[in-house]
Amino acid sequence: MAKLNEQGFRKELSSGKLSNLYVIYGEEKYLVRKYTDALISAAVGKAASEFDLFRFNSETPLENIFYAAEQLPMFTERKCVCVKDYNINSLSDSDYKQLEAFCSDISPSTILIFSMPTFTVDNNKKGGKFSKFISFAEKSGNTLELKILDETALRNRIISWCEKNGCKIERINASKIVSYAGSDLNTLKNETDKLCAYADGKEITEEVIQKLCIKNSESNIFALSNYISNNDFNAAYRQIDLLFEQNEPPEKILSLISSAFIDIYRLKAAAEAGKSISEVVEDFNYGRKSFRLNKIKNNALKFPKESLREIFEAILEADIKLKSTRGDSRIIIETLTAKMLLAVKRGGMV
Repeated sequence: MAKLNEQGFRKELSSGKLSNLYVIYGEEKYLVRKYTDALISAAVGKAASEFDLFRFNSETPLENIFYAAEQLPMFTERKCVCVKDYNINSLSDSDYKQLEAFCSDISPSTILIFSMPTFTVDNNKKGGKFSKFISFAEKSGNTLELKILDETALRNRIISWCEKNGCKIERINASKIVSYAGSDLNTLKNETDKLCAYADGKEITEEVIQKLCIKNSESNIFALSNYISNNDFNAAYRQIDLLFEQNEPPEKILSLISSAFIDIYRLKAAAEAGKSISEVVEDFNYGRKSFRLNKIKNNALKFPKESLREIFEAILEADIKLKSTRGDSRIIIETLTAKMLLAVKRGGMV
């Protein structure tokens, strides 16, 4: 009985020697769904009957879950009971005690799974029942926490998906998909499948990615901040055109611009203090968005503090105008961009 990682979990599935209790959770929801389905298939097969596979949700009373888990299998060696998105933190103290007591003595022919494919639980809350249940499950069964993947892991997933679809992709281009589409695995899988279908067994090139891959708001704002850092006036305003063509709200554009330059400031301050990017990620809880810091670290180091101060003053002024006037919001964003470009030029960065 243990806290498993992905490799250990896959090894256990292939061995066929399954525990009677599993808790599968974490921020990487694509993998939570994937491994929950894999566990169900390992337990009762891909075409299990309704007599041997019970699926419950957060609305199911505990007694119904217990009753199903006590039934003997009919057409397979095991019975599988999968409970999705159950809010264990909301249980009363007496109900939680019943849950632990039942899970301490599960029928040998039953596989009971608690899976969190959409619900995010605060596992860091001290004294929370879910945190307590995780500790219990690590002793009485197995747990699998699926944390956010870093850029290298995301890139490797894309390369693997491409290979399975009979396509090739260079590592640098796999990273480009991540920078465009973001770090959500569901989105990345959909984008990779789309690109593979278009490539039809050929290599997925940068040209194909530029043509077909979605570009989320954050990647577009990253591009804008990069153009500003390089004092590329024309490219910066083309990027603003693109954002407004995509009907991005000006408030969102301003918020993402602000976030991009806060990232730059944090990296600048961290470098001066002798701290690493990983320390910045941990200190400011970047989580899924940590990969974007690697993209801007070079720009961050070359920014003079005076330029950053000017930029933040311009952002604050634009924010006040957006909230307090009825002026043309596009003009406010374009004026902000001009002020940021001037701050870069005055700072001698280019």
